[in-house]
Amino acid sequence: MSTSLRRSRFSGRAVELDSMESAFRDVSGGRQRSFLLGAEAGGGKTRLVEEFANRLSGRALILKGGCIEQRESALPYAPVTAVLHELVQLRGGPAAKSLVGAEGARELAWLLPEFGETSQRFDAGIARARLFEVLRKLFEELAREVPLVVVIEDIHWADQATCDLLRFLATRLKKIRIMLIVTYRPEETSATNALRTTIADLSLSEGAEVLTLPRLQRAEVAVQLEGLLGHPPTPAMINEVHARCCGIPLFTEALVDAGGSLRKDFPGSLNDYLLRSVRDMPAPTAKLLKVMALGGPHITHALLRSVADKADLELAELLRPAILAGILVPDDDGYAFRHALIQEAVRGDLIAAEKVAIHRAYAEMLERGPVPSYRVWHSVALARHWRGAGQAENCLRWAWQSATEAAATFAYADQMEMLKLVLAVWPEVDDAIEMIGADHCRVLELAADAACWAAEAEQGLAFVERALAEVDADRDNEQLAALLLQRAVMRQHALIPGEIADLERALDHAPDSTRLRADGLGQFSRALIWRGEFDRARRLGDELKDLSERLDDEEYRMEALIVAKSLDMASGSYHIDALWSVVARARQAAIGRVEVLAGAALLQALLETGKYAQLIEVGPAIFARTVEFGQARYIGAIVGSPLCRALLALGRVSEAIETCERMAALDPLPLGLVHVLECQAEIALVLGNSDRIAVAARSLRSLPPGPQVASRVAADLLRFGIESRALAGDMDQSAILVRSALTHFEKQGGVSWPLLASAMRVAVDTNQKDVARQFADLAARSQCRNAVEESERLGILAEMSRSTGSDLGAWELAAQSWADLSQPFRQAYALMQAGGAAVTAGKRAKGAGHFRRGADLAHSIGAPLLGNQIETLAEKARIDLRDGKEGGMPKAPLGLTDREFEVLRLLAAGQSNREIAVNLFISSKTASVHVSNILSKLSVPSRGAAAAMAHRLRIVDPA
Repeated sequence: MSTSLRRSRFSGRAVELDSMESAFRDVSGGRQRSFLLGAEAGGGKTRLVEEFANRLSGRALILKGGCIEQRESALPYAPVTAVLHELVQLRGGPAAKSLVGAEGARELAWLLPEFGETSQRFDAGIARARLFEVLRKLFEELAREVPLVVVIEDIHWADQATCDLLRFLATRLKKIRIMLIVTYRPEETSATNALRTTIADLSLSEGAEVLTLPRLQRAEVAVQLEGLLGHPPTPAMINEVHARCCGIPLFTEALVDAGGSLRKDFPGSLNDYLLRSVRDMPAPTAKLLKVMALGGPHITHALLRSVADKADLELAELLRPAILAGILVPDDDGYAFRHALIQEAVRGDLIAAEKVAIHRAYAEMLERGPVPSYRVWHSVALARHWRGAGQAENCLRWAWQSATEAAATFAYADQMEMLKLVLAVWPEVDDAIEMIGADHCRVLELAADAACWAAEAEQGLAFVERALAEVDADRDNEQLAALLLQRAVMRQHALIPGEIADLERALDHAPDSTRLRADGLGQFSRALIWRGEFDRARRLGDELKDLSERLDDEEYRMEALIVAKSLDMASGSYHIDALWSVVARARQAAIGRVEVLAGAALLQALLETGKYAQLIEVGPAIFARTVEFGQARYIGAIVGSPLCRALLALGRVSEAIETCERMAALDPLPLGLVHVLECQAEIALVLGNSDRIAVAARSLRSLPPGPQVASRVAADLLRFGIESRALAGDMDQSAILVRSALTHFEKQGGVSWPLLASAMRVAVDTNQKDVARQFADLAARSQCRNAVEESERLGILAEMSRSTGSDLGAWELAAQSWADLSQPFRQAYALMQAGGAAVTAGKRAKGAGHFRRGADLAHSIGAPLLGNQIETLAEKARIDLRDGKEGGMPKAPLGLTDREFEVLRLLAAGQSNREIAVNLFISSKTASVHVSNILSKLSVPSRGAAAAMAHRLRIVDPA
């Protein structure tokens, strides 16, 4: 039997390596790139990264970190801590600290003690934002010296904080020489919200590329086998291994024994494949591997020596067979299983008695003092090991301590998990209250608060319900009020009834002149504004303002101002400068919660007043802050919605689609999901896709029927139903929904301008003159709060003129109003109607001009249905839209937009999506969307066919 360390030859992955090499050339040239490398368990992610790193030897600084399975003793930001540790090892502590300065080093000291003393933190969100900024600065400084490659492996095990940090870095590290490589298991994407959100968001970032490793083909398995055997395998062996291993590299390794022979008696499951090599080990080595399986993904030599109670040389002899067989991988200070699947298999093979004994051994060893390893969270490890050993009291003590530590470092998901462990062992401990200094109800309250911060509303509600069942309402007024406020916010975002009753009851119990009451007043005011109960909200806002002065508290002064300005918006008075000021003051005062609230109100004000360019300029930064403060699932989609709508209003459809995808990728709670679905339907409406509108409407209808947005969703469903049925040609059903809209307005006593505009248009199209007249009367008497609503009213009154003979002046006025707001889609529609009215009035030249301008606008923003409608009307009027150089059709042929034509030219030149993106200064995702649109418009099945058509028709330059 060979005693040398077997290493399978790197096989396949040529395309992936070429893509990564190309990306590194971009990085060397000063452009950030990101790679999301996905493969199933055993699929070769780590080996590909290693091969790529070897190819970069001497050309880049490579820092690696890996995520730790959550059921182990994982520190928050574990992979980032590992990256920092590696940097300190390479450069030394003083050099590393010099890159971020004294203040930055104090922030990083929370993750790695080598950076010195820690800073004093107050506001949780701001402290986390400071940490993110310091890490950004660190990576920028490193990238100035040499191209930087940061590898984060196994993010399917990442904590929420690490996921948020990755999204932050992907969006903030631009135009610098950094390459971010993230690996994950695609099969795990449905397991956690954090992973879905992170993968989706990173894939949309500028310079990002997603690589999913396929299983190896037969020829590639042959190359791998040759590396394992040391000689070419026989065709029969290749066939058998390829059939058995299914092209998964780790399976191939499991099928070949240490002597280079093919196992003939291998079992039929992956666990058995993996355990076979473990069971082939000498008995003492196999026993040691069992001990290591419960020690985490990495175990230091010192800890293993103590737990196993072995001398160094004896331990080395026991470990050597497992290292030579490729079961374990050694590093500078310890050992790890070569693959997580191996560790999982060994752990799963343990019987109960073995688990108890091993957990106890670890716990007793860890009780002697912290392990000198940045990879182990000492208190969490003790809590889990004592739990595994069946020692409830010790588990309770350490779980409570680790929950306290997690709260101090803003690791809310970890805090929640540790508090769940406290609650699990509570019945087994007689003096639990004395041990931790808190009663059961207080633990439930803290768990609910942690769940709220971690955006786990379902678990949080369960904790609150249990706590409310235990709290003494007569004695613990403040605790009762706090619990009710927690339940109210979770009910709001989950669209569950009872939020207002909770808020009312909370204020009844909240003591006067306390911050708790101020929290309740602000929360209650915002909830009432959502529902349109403005008078009551104003009274509470005034009370909040008075209370903020009595408390002399700047946080609540600013929150009271936000409430007041939000109420002014409802009556048509917009104070954009004041909201800007609150955003700046909150940031200066490091009050993250208020900064996000003010930012959301500011974006809504900019949207309602039609200041789209300004909104697009500031919106992405405010959107990013929701991620930095850990509140993306709660408010990210609400903040992103105005940004998406502004992009759509300006005709930047591809960017609106990307923004909407980012919103959806946050995995928002139901309240935020309303905004996502609204944006999806609005985009589909511009594209003229009735099926997508209907899909969004069905998803809206499936949400909980919460009173928070009941009126809004009812209006949405009517409008989307009217539009989708009309686009599909089902005018009878659309007409029925138009009459339902009339009933809706009568019941609500108010007006939804988008619904009124859609209903009015279809009422005229279906010759419902009586209904159209009622809509026109409603529009005429309804108050317009801003220029956008005034434009809606002008369009509605112009629609009314179509029932008697279209009014050219009314349509020209409507077109100009939309032009003033830079809304090309609405302007193009009004120009189409103005063109028809002009032709009817005998003003053919003017009509031709309106048709040409409208068609130009429609095609320029990628609204093919509207463009085709304009062309059809012009054709019926016998107007040639190609006549005249000025105001004629777009330069791009075949119905392509100018940008799509640019993409087609580059595509025909043989460029990839990534190369197109670089040349046009757009993201790869946007380039992909353009290519899909081109294939659809040209009715061709592939890129090659599109290029061939472009050359055949001579609409691009010859190669």
